[in-house]
Amino acid sequence: MLALLLAVNLAPQANAQLCTPDEAVVFSCQVGAKTVSLCRPQGVRGQLAYRFGGRDGVEMSFPRAGTRAAGAGRFGLATTPLFGGGVTRVVFDRGGYRYEVYSKSARADDAERTPYVEDGVIVRRGGKTMWHLVCEDGGAGFREELGWLPRAADTAP
Repeated sequence: MLALLLAVNLAPQANAQLCTPDEAVVFSCQVGAKTVSLCRPQGVRGQLAYRFGGRDGVEMSFPRAGTRAAGAGRFGLATTPLFGGGVTRVVFDRGGYRYEVYSKSARADDAERTPYVEDGVIVRRGGKTMWHLVCEDGGAGFREELGWLPRAADTAP
């Protein structure tokens, strides 16, 4: 019985997200015991907030917790075409790191060219990947159109 309770408590929760009730969920997924969310104030275009945390609350927020969601100039949009799909990334820079929240759809390099999807977060410093967190719950991609974001700069801190 204890093992069953532990397994239930450790399993990713597909509906978990870190947005407040007055925010729309733009992106959210589970990476291990943590949740990654992009949130937008209800009824407001042009602002986003990134949050990362677990059961004990938000561990990292951009912009800082308690401040207004950042305007479009602090976030950027990057897209890369791939065979059978592409990658869409919302990027921002914080403290010498570049954060890339992504949603990818493509075809595998196998004989059947099997379609697959992957969502996650990549954190880079000086162009080098420091962390690559893949959504374990499959994610749901970006839940709204983000064409209002400016194009992301190609250079990473």
